[in-house]
Amino acid sequence: MRKLTSTLVAAVALVALPHLALAQRARSAASGPKNEIGVDLGAEYNHAGSGCTADCGGLGIGTPIDIRWGFMASGPLSFEPRFSLSYLSGSASPIGGHVLSFNPDLNVIYRMKKSTARRGMYLTGGLGLGIASAAPSGGTSTTATQLSLNGGVGKRIPTESNAWRVEGFLRYNFANTGKGIPSSFNIGARVGMSFWR
Repeated sequence: MRKLTSTLVAAVALVALPHLALAQRARSAASGPKNEIGVDLGAEYNHAGSGCTADCGGLGIGTPIDIRWGFMASGPLSFEPRFSLSYLSGSASPIGGHVLSFNPDLNVIYRMKKSTARRGMYLTGGLGLGIASAAPSGGTSTTATQLSLNGGVGKRIPTESNAWRVEGFLRYNFANTGKGIPSSFNIGARVGMSFWR
């Protein structure tokens, strides 16, 4: 009898185990993705404010303008660290030498109304740093940092397993008077792909 009971328990466990695993997988899929990872291309207009003495505006195109790693939440808010890296050299550089720029940001994303983590409209805003190292031709290299605020509105457009993401943004860079860098603002748009894990 004991042998029959243990055999029945083992058989029931073997039959039930795949169903429990499928139920767990369905619960995980229903709870949604944990991370949104993306790369964007973009274009922006930059205009320097107070302290600008030369050409104070210009158009820039980035590839990629930023890399994103979003931490999804069950509510409408999620957090998204972003960063971009750019290098200008020679005639493309405003100083004739080279400029290396690294811009880390931390943004909050608010999903609007019926939007989900994979589709719909959102608002975003965040705080960032602009860290630039410039070396003019025949001169010495200098590094400076600017604090910035940014905001934007965007939309996720789903495809089969990922989504297109389109966003318009505004960024204000505070002046760094100690290094002689004027305040500036950027208005632009970015388009990219999002992937979930």
